[in-house]
Parts: sequence; C-alpha cells; structure tokens
Amino acid sequence: MAERAGTPLTLFGLAVEEIEAWYLGDLVAILAAYPKAKKSDLKRYVQDSICGTWELLADAVVLGGAAACKPGRVSRPGELKHEWANTIGPHLDFARNKSPSFQKFRTGLERLVRSSALL
Repeated sequence: MAERAGTPLTLFGLAVEEIEAWYLGDLVAILAAYPKAKKSDLKRYVQDSICGTWELLADAVVLGGAAACKPGRVSRPGELKHEWANTIGPHLDFARNKSPSFQKFRTGLERLVRSSALL
C-alpha cells in the first residue's frame, strides 16, 4: 500500500488501547508531571493490558478519579487527554518506557530513520 502511494519508507501502527498505555509505561514521567499522583493506582497497571487505561490514569492523577471526568462532569476525557499530552509527554524517556507497544513503535521508527539515511 505504501509503495503504491509512492512512500515506501512507512511505518504502520494500530493503536488498540490508547496512548495512555504509553504514558503508563513511564511512571517517572507521570510522577514528574503529577508529583501527587496515587502510586497505588499506577502500580496496579499491567503493561499494555486492555483495562481502561485513561480511566486508570485519571484515577491516579485527577481529583475524584475517572468518575469525576465523565461527560457533563468536571472535565471531559478529551480535555484530560490533551492536558496529559502537554504535561506528561515532555517527561517521557524513550529508553525508560516499559510499554512493549511503545518499544516496538520506537524500534520501528529507528529502523525507518536508518533506512532513510541510506537513501
């Protein structure tokens, strides 16, 4: 498909359980952004599990947890996701991240960059 589009150097990835799984792969980054995060909530996460990742992250970092974040309440999930990208994202360490899907994506990007450097 990429070759037909004229872009042979392409990395395809499918997000199955949200980007919050990648945030949860780097607890140091979360705690840098949210020093008062509930560590007990963060520690119950199983890497790359399908468990409602945004809700788990909200339980750890938002006053009132995920229940306070449903539409029509204090904050909508989309607003939180935007906030997390701005607050947690800058602290992410690509080598430290424990998310297997993040590491696979990182490895794919590195391979793509090496391939493009050979052109």
